[in-house]
Amino acid sequence: MKIVKTRIRKNDIVQVMSGSAGGRVSSDSAGERGSRGKVFAIDHSRNRAKVQGVRMVFRHLPRSKDPSKPGGGRTEKEAFISLSNLMLVCPRCDEATRVGIRLDKQEREGGKVKTRRVRVCKKCGADILERD
Repeated sequence: MKIVKTRIRKNDIVQVMSGSAGGRVSSDSAGERGSRGKVFAIDHSRNRAKVQGVRMVFRHLPRSKDPSKPGGGRTEKEAFISLSNLMLVCPRCDEATRVGIRLDKQEREGGKVKTRRVRVCKKCGADILERD
């Protein structure tokens, strides 16, 4: 299985462009479309990401005899969503945008040249830096 490099990375703010209710009963027909959140996990082999507060599903846990674990019940957590349904939000223009790549060449000591890939907003041209 080939792992593809994605232009969405961990800790990026993304916007959901399409998708259904994602396991939750909703009166809105679009479901999660338009909502924003921070990416906290990416599965590169399946091209999916977990976004904070998006695509919430219920996990049903059995009761446990172990006192350190909760007594079971329903817990709500985020599920994976396809990367094709997400767009990166530019930190400068605050809009969902496509992402371009610009190659920056830096000369180092000894005449060596190092090439660095920088993500660029297609709408305003601003650099999209890594977030912590």
